[in-house]
Amino acid sequence: MKELSLIIPFKNENEYVKTVIGTVHKYLTKKGIDFEIIAVDDSTDGTWEILKGMQRKYSDFRAVQGWKPAGYGKAIRKGFSLARGKIVVPFNGDMCDSLDDVMKYVKIINSGYDMAFGSRYVPGAKVTNYPRFKKVFSMMTNFFIMAAFRVRCSDITQSFKAYRREVVEKMDLVSDGYEISLEIAIRAIRKGYKYKTIPISWMGRKSGVSKMNLKKSAPLYFNTVMRLLFNKI
Repeated sequence: MKELSLIIPFKNENEYVKTVIGTVHKYLTKKGIDFEIIAVDDSTDGTWEILKGMQRKYSDFRAVQGWKPAGYGKAIRKGFSLARGKIVVPFNGDMCDSLDDVMKYVKIINSGYDMAFGSRYVPGAKVTNYPRFKKVFSMMTNFFIMAAFRVRCSDITQSFKAYRREVVEKMDLVSDGYEISLEIAIRAIRKGYKYKTIPISWMGRKSGVSKMNLKKSAPLYFNTVMRLLFNKI
């Protein structure tokens, strides 16, 4: 069994995908960890052809196409279904998350926790290039969720977390969009899985366009919160 499965969703990143996979692979190789990278692609711009070619270069890299119709949550769920690692970590394809934090997550899981969460809103966190409106909206949403569910994480909606594989294997996940990270975390906490939250580093993307659309995602988050509050999922 691999120690780590890094799941990276892609959507129309043909100018960036080689850099992302190359950077991640080089970093994890240097760390000496037994890992695999699973890229789940929902692109229409040629990213898929690039990913297929990169499979010939890296033996511990797999590329698959996502379920249709496409969705971030669907991509994560497909990655989970293929993961062979003891620890699974969704990692954004725009490199906004920190690979150093991935290794911190691994240490937390190996120390006995079932999940590792990161927060951009606690002392020690390093955040750059975060649009003000998105930041304020995120902080307000997370504050409400902390109060509603009594969780110890001020950034529970963000997707960059680590899970012991059996945590996600035992859940029949239903979310199709970015709200999947909230669904996993709250349902797992309710089941009694142990977690730890640490400050993380986050950097807004320098090129390309973010696939996170607040107008589309906000209603899905609200619906997920309501369903979780009333035990509908």
